[in-house]
Amino acid sequence: MNASIGRAAVKEPPLRVVSIIPTFWPRQGGAQVVVASIAKGLGSRLDNVVLTRGYRGSPVDERYLELRVRRYRNPAPVRWKDYATGRHHVPFAAKACVGILDVLGSVVPLYGLARKTELVHLHFPLPLGLSVLILQKLARRPLVVTVHGNGDIYELPPALAPLTKAVLSRADAIVSVSRDLAAHLADKFGVERVTVIPNGVDTELFQPSDRPPSDTMTLLSVSRIVPRKNIPVLIAAVSALAMAGERIRVVIAGTGPEEAEVAWLAAATNGAARFVGFVSETEKRELLAEADAFVQLSTREGLSVATLEALASGLPCVVSDVPGVREPILPGVTGFLVRNPENVEDVMDALRGLLSDRNRLAHMKRAARLVSEEQYSLRAMAEGYWGVYQGVLDRRTT
Repeated sequence: MNASIGRAAVKEPPLRVVSIIPTFWPRQGGAQVVVASIAKGLGSRLDNVVLTRGYRGSPVDERYLELRVRRYRNPAPVRWKDYATGRHHVPFAAKACVGILDVLGSVVPLYGLARKTELVHLHFPLPLGLSVLILQKLARRPLVVTVHGNGDIYELPPALAPLTKAVLSRADAIVSVSRDLAAHLADKFGVERVTVIPNGVDTELFQPSDRPPSDTMTLLSVSRIVPRKNIPVLIAAVSALAMAGERIRVVIAGTGPEEAEVAWLAAATNGAARFVGFVSETEKRELLAEADAFVQLSTREGLSVATLEALASGLPCVVSDVPGVREPILPGVTGFLVRNPENVEDVMDALRGLLSDRNRLAHMKRAARLVSEEQYSLRAMAEGYWGVYQGVLDRRTT
């Protein structure tokens, strides 16, 4: 047998990576989807262990799809530990306590895992970036940091900015999920070398529906029910349009500290708004298949995974005209921008644009799907991270 053919036939061993993230399944969120999607997209090229916070009833070690999950102990109350999901309001002091316990609980297992891997991938600079700093001289592994752009940057208390800068300065590579966020990192943190890898979604799992259009336009909102998402403003805008004779309604899914208020407001709209609370991934895809358009009125985002899932499902998106939120939307082609997402009249104006363009809805749906396939697919994101991993390892060996 030819020697070169024999060498080519030898399968390269998978790259061993430990991914560090404060919360993982059964807790849900956009960053958790990103971690799982990277592993799914890279398949056999990656041997990925996720180190994450433990919860009562969750096993210390388990297999989750393409990932191995290792949970460290954190004895803080569950309500405090759920701050990242937005289900409850958690005071800063309680969050700080959770963060300190995260660091104390993660150092030993992180050291053990890092010694067996080739690269460390940190999601969110804090709190677990402090564990990386503690181990900097003990476990000399390349570090990739992904900044997701909500609580880790935009909502960061000023007192924690120096710690975030320290973690970012330790990184061999920094990844931002959007161009707007990369610009923010350069402006506020002086970080110049940032690789932008947009979040990606599984375009095979999320598919456009062949449901025929109905007389009533159905909007869908999926998000954490927190103040910055402006769900009460959305309800007020849709209700006002419905009362003015427009055939429009909105379905709202999610959990968070404003659930009771949102449920009450929706119930008072005489059917214009419906709040369904928490939905599973399967239920979410069903809601996307039943909707005509998606709405995201957040005042800030890194890059909304929910919006990308909507685009993959062929839904035009009505989103805030603010950094991070607006980035994947081409106005008039794949959706509409809301000038001020905290103003009911501005939201109504954007929705009127959607209603007046009903004849173009089919074209907008095709355009939304095309943008998803070309720019925000799971494969594109996974290959982007593979390039970052290889670049970091190459620089370390030269």
